[in-house]
Amino acid sequence: MIVSFLLWYILISLVGILALPLTFRVFSGLTDRGYAFTRIFGLLVWGYVFWLLASLRVLQNNQGGILLALILVALISIFVIRKTGLGEITAWLRRFRAQMMITEVLFLLTFAGWALVRAADPAALGTEKPMELAFINAILRSPLFPPHDPWLSSYAISYYYFGYVMTAMLAKMTAIPGSVAFNLASSLWFGLTATGAYGVLFNLLSKRSGGEKTRVFPVSQLASSFWGLLAPIFVLIVSNLEGFLEVLHARGIFWQRAPDGNLVSAFWRWLDIQELVRPPSIPFGLIPERSGGIWWWRASRVLQDYDLAGQSREIIDEFPFFSFLLGDLHPHVLAMPFVLLAIGLALNVYYTGQIKLSPQTGFIHAIREWLNGRAFGWSALEPDGFLRTWETWLAAFVLGSLAFLNTWDFPIYVGLFCGVLVFLRYQRAGWSIQRVGELLEYMVVFIILGVILYLPFYLGFSSQAGGIIPSMAFFTRGVHFWVMFCPLLLPVLLWFMWFWRRHRREVAIRNGLLFASGLILGLWFISYLMGWLALSMPVWGNMILMGRPSDLLQELGEAMIAIGSQFYGLQGSSDAGVILFESLKKRLMYPGTWLTLFGLLCFVWSFLGYFRKPQSEGEYLAKEPWLNKNPDAFVLLLFLVGIGLTLTPEFIYLRDQFGWRMNTIFKFYFQAWILWAIAAAYASVQLWTHLRSFWRAGFAVLWCLTLLAALVYPLFGLRMKSIAIAAGGLTLDGAAYLEKYSPDEMEAIRFLQAAESGVVAEAVGGSYSSFGRVSTLSGNPTVLGWPGHESQWRGGAAEMGSREEDIRTLYRTADWNEAKMILERYNIRYVYIGPQERSTYRVNEVKFTGFLQPVFANSGVVIYENPSALPLKE
Repeated sequence: MIVSFLLWYILISLVGILALPLTFRVFSGLTDRGYAFTRIFGLLVWGYVFWLLASLRVLQNNQGGILLALILVALISIFVIRKTGLGEITAWLRRFRAQMMITEVLFLLTFAGWALVRAADPAALGTEKPMELAFINAILRSPLFPPHDPWLSSYAISYYYFGYVMTAMLAKMTAIPGSVAFNLASSLWFGLTATGAYGVLFNLLSKRSGGEKTRVFPVSQLASSFWGLLAPIFVLIVSNLEGFLEVLHARGIFWQRAPDGNLVSAFWRWLDIQELVRPPSIPFGLIPERSGGIWWWRASRVLQDYDLAGQSREIIDEFPFFSFLLGDLHPHVLAMPFVLLAIGLALNVYYTGQIKLSPQTGFIHAIREWLNGRAFGWSALEPDGFLRTWETWLAAFVLGSLAFLNTWDFPIYVGLFCGVLVFLRYQRAGWSIQRVGELLEYMVVFIILGVILYLPFYLGFSSQAGGIIPSMAFFTRGVHFWVMFCPLLLPVLLWFMWFWRRHRREVAIRNGLLFASGLILGLWFISYLMGWLALSMPVWGNMILMGRPSDLLQELGEAMIAIGSQFYGLQGSSDAGVILFESLKKRLMYPGTWLTLFGLLCFVWSFLGYFRKPQSEGEYLAKEPWLNKNPDAFVLLLFLVGIGLTLTPEFIYLRDQFGWRMNTIFKFYFQAWILWAIAAAYASVQLWTHLRSFWRAGFAVLWCLTLLAALVYPLFGLRMKSIAIAAGGLTLDGAAYLEKYSPDEMEAIRFLQAAESGVVAEAVGGSYSSFGRVSTLSGNPTVLGWPGHESQWRGGAAEMGSREEDIRTLYRTADWNEAKMILERYNIRYVYIGPQERSTYRVNEVKFTGFLQPVFANSGVVIYENPSALPLKE
């Protein structure tokens, strides 16, 4: 275990060293020159070079190909060193020694610390872990890219799999099996996220001029280094208040005895968090252990949606500590360091941006300038402006990677990055409707460039997304919203109050009120208009079908009826009038969330107006450092994007296979947590360093109490892991559980890992089960793994066809010719017969023993090989 950890630590540190010249050049506007992002940026560049060249069939997916990609990264760094000058880099390194040491110690402690946590409970079992391990092992065994889908033979992976490519890359370079790499990757990503968050906050707190004390921050650069540690705490450790509520619940707080002797509570019934509405276990205690449900799981399901019929809908509201504690290596976790890299890149542009005013604006102007070999010249990005051509492509490279890592994040951070560009433009040119056009232009260009750079991924990707639908019956109760975000919102809200008190004469609250009112009313109108259109579809569809429509109109009418009927069913009512009225009524009865966001939006927009266009040349000269360099404005932009992410699902959401807003809330709230955590850490530093006497004491008490409540969940969560250490010892092998509980199967899987690759036939079953374990652990593709997941990844079941029934027939039929047809149809090389297959099907093994050679057998498992199977396609 220690050797594996050290190999990964040395390798990722080497990658960081190779990337240092790149970050030194790219992040020239940051105090640390991007040092905190070196490992993240290096891993991204290395992964991209390897993936792209392997996808183009230039490199093979082996150690040689991966090493060659790393050598190419080193050559790029050497080129940058020759351009920049080695002396400049080494001189800067000598000046920055103290901050470097803090960054390095932070990375080592977080990487090693979380490796210890994962070693206490390493099993890649349950929730999404089998899927994620299946991807890693499939990539390890795929000779070329795109890698084969482990759960749908003859198809490539149709998912955002870049994070798994990076994990497999590190595993193959260090000769570590995928089951160990699974837990090392979780630990490594924890460390990378910690250093990325630290880098963002440190560079917000310090100034490029050397970090001396300024009126913006009465702290030195060294003090900023220590204050920067608040960012990884807020991003990774601080949790929502559900853990604190679990302790209150376990203690029996707010519960009373009814006359019949039963425990009742008006408070817990009003709070309406699932499982907490039930009476606690007796005797009462401090530790949140209860008979109903899993206490630590409930923190990721605080929100509760109900349709108009009162039927509940599960909502996912994960936050980073929960995700890492759970141990899933899902795309939203794998994207976290690179999200912070994108934020760091936006901050660099904010610090270095020098906007030139020009009458030449527009997309056509930008294309013309770029084709002439000059910088993008539309709107703010003039030829002699701050984004040269290579910088534009670099931004598209970093932002575009997010689509490959976790597609939901791509438009979010393109919006943030382009929002920074527009804000810089606004600071000098003032506000006009042209700013909106510029924002759209920037976003279109960066999205197009991002797609071009990652085109091979898009060519093999299909999605379950089915458009935008209005949220009529579903909304977030204010109490749930505050349970979720209180630890982050409270410091920011106090900072807003302090900021307004300090600058109230220069802050136009009226502008914020107008903007917030217009935006929320606009979203409300769009939601109701879309809802009315959806509710009217069955009527229009029937009108089309009443005549003698053509085949095309017939299909259109039937589709409209189906869509409308589905929408009615989702709302829990068949009466359009009831749906429209009850939707309005529920929003007015429970206004907590949208009123909270209205107030926050009002503050943010008003404060951004403080950094407005100067009214005179003299005012500009006096105020210029505040206009272009004050980190307050950048933090406000981060918070503004977070408001957009939490406000939007109150009115509209992305339709997927589930139908309701579960995934939209999940993906949007997770990113809002990251953005607001950075803002909360920054706000905390502002208040700690600016408040004095009575106000500082009051803030300290409130801040500490809130933070303690937010740390209850991590405290008991880590306690749970320490119990696991005592029970099972320490290992990073995610497959060790199978060795312990089913050694016969583990022996068979080891045989398949060592054997030549080929399609494996195994039992097919539901998601989140032990089905698909052979393909998951061996890396060989199976005919069909988890059907539900394949349907999600591909937006339907067309590709699966009759596979599930065919596998059932393969195992059960007594007819060799029928079995042979199935073997040939799916090019099956190995037929696996283990306990799962025998319990799922009435396996007729005679046909196999008569015509196939058993290549492996022990007391529990037999594996037959089909010699006529062709090698896997490369």
